[in-house]
Amino acid sequence: MQGKTLDKYARAGLWLLPIYGVANFVGTISSQPDYHKAGLFPAYARYISTGSFLASHLALSIIGTGIGLIGFTALFIYLARRRASGVSVAAFVTTTLGNMPAVAMFGVAAFAQSAIGKAYLAGHHDVVALNSSVYGTAANLNAAAGILLLTAGMILFAVAISRSQSLPRTAGILLAASLPIFAIGSITGTILASIGALMLIGSTIWIARSASMHEAPRSTAATVDQQPPVLAALDA
Repeated sequence: MQGKTLDKYARAGLWLLPIYGVANFVGTISSQPDYHKAGLFPAYARYISTGSFLASHLALSIIGTGIGLIGFTALFIYLARRRASGVSVAAFVTTTLGNMPAVAMFGVAAFAQSAIGKAYLAGHHDVVALNSSVYGTAANLNAAAGILLLTAGMILFAVAISRSQSLPRTAGILLAASLPIFAIGSITGTILASIGALMLIGSTIWIARSASMHEAPRSTAATVDQQPPVLAALDA
């Protein structure tokens, strides 16, 4: 694929990141009751057993994450064809790995959590202990690893954006802060989730719009045309 064509696709793909942000924001409109609080497990069971809960995790969380990863791939390609290409490779790898624990948690919520809620409502109140086991130490460590990797990935992307000379540095800073804030807010069930999602929407719209105003770099077009984008980035 010619370098200019690849750059065109990358700039178009950046607009998937705001869609990813919107999916995250819609998912924060309602939140499940805190089952840790006394007397709230029945309300929690009713909430997680609904069809809207399952649909939200399938469409907004799992598919939304897939859309986000395509958008981050586009951001990587866009940055790799410019300056700080080595940093953009590290950012892309770290961000991808950071999203894997998140997808695992979404899958647990969509299927295991829904089954637990339905079982409780059917009279199997012993699933309270099962729910605590599902969201025990292993799940917490998985979530923590995902947040750390995502934070590292967003910081690296912010550094690459700052060095690109075609994307606004402030947008990169907002991007770096958005996903960690969203992740922490989602886990704690606080307004931080909505704030992080809005920061993600705003920063990625800014990035995508700025990228659309810049053509492919002439100085690196020949190099990228001769090699796959990943190899070209590593050689830069």
